[in-house]
Amino acid sequence: MEFYQLEYLCAVADRGGYNQASRQLYRVPSAVKRGVALLEDEIGVRLLQRDGRAVRLTEEGQEFVRWGRAAIASRVEMLDRIRKKGPLRGRVVVVAGQAILNKSLPRLKIFMNKHPQVEILVLRRRGFEIGPMIEQGEADFGYLPLEYCPATLHWHQSVELRMLLAIPRRHPLARKRRLTLADLSQVPLILPDREASSGRRIHRAFQEKGLEYRTLVETGDSRLLLGFVRAGLGISVLQEQEISGDAKRDLKIVDVSHLFGKQVEGLAWRKRGYLPEAARSLMATLAPEAHPPAVSAAEHTAI
Repeated sequence: MEFYQLEYLCAVADRGGYNQASRQLYRVPSAVKRGVALLEDEIGVRLLQRDGRAVRLTEEGQEFVRWGRAAIASRVEMLDRIRKKGPLRGRVVVVAGQAILNKSLPRLKIFMNKHPQVEILVLRRRGFEIGPMIEQGEADFGYLPLEYCPATLHWHQSVELRMLLAIPRRHPLARKRRLTLADLSQVPLILPDREASSGRRIHRAFQEKGLEYRTLVETGDSRLLLGFVRAGLGISVLQEQEISGDAKRDLKIVDVSHLFGKQVEGLAWRKRGYLPEAARSLMATLAPEAHPPAVSAAEHTAI
């Protein structure tokens, strides 16, 4: 029996199928299916069974997965304790939105240079996708707005991001000293995806003032948003870290936090379970003020 087989089985149980589990594990579905089949052959018990298109645990499988989760957590904690005198090792998965990832790059580079034997995977996702990924163990920790943080996660405020307006320099609004929502409602807007936290913030601000506005483009790609602005097709509202140095040279950038508020992002991690030493060390580098506890595997099992 190999630990990777336990990880495959737990992922299939969490995601309800081999294809879904393979995406979480970054493996091909056939490899996941083969790993679980070898495990079933070795112990001589059926752990999974088909239920239409989904896969569900048998009664024996449910009991085995409970044991498997505790074994995986114990293994990670054991390796951490044994390796304490040597260089930091392990694998850390971090999930966040584009703006906060841009802001974190300098500190991330410092950590990678200091701990070259730690494997890091950074995933870019939208705010509402991040909490479930941390809950389900697809990521060790991440950054997300408080409004998207489920009760099963700790959340520690880490950064405030200003909301900025990008305008072509010859646009009529570029000459105004102080802009209002009424001003912005009169021109084509090139906006973040409304499902993103910044997109929701913008929509809510207009809605609260009873103002209708015209959206020309809606996308989660900030480079595309800025490209439309450069082409003179409208103006855009973005978080400050989404605006590159080139954009600041080509366009007029105006702080409109007085209209939309600031985007508050926080560091989130699971309340239950063991947080590996490598993950805690990376969190300490990215957000020194956050101090996540290292819950032991034994404590986790007892909860």
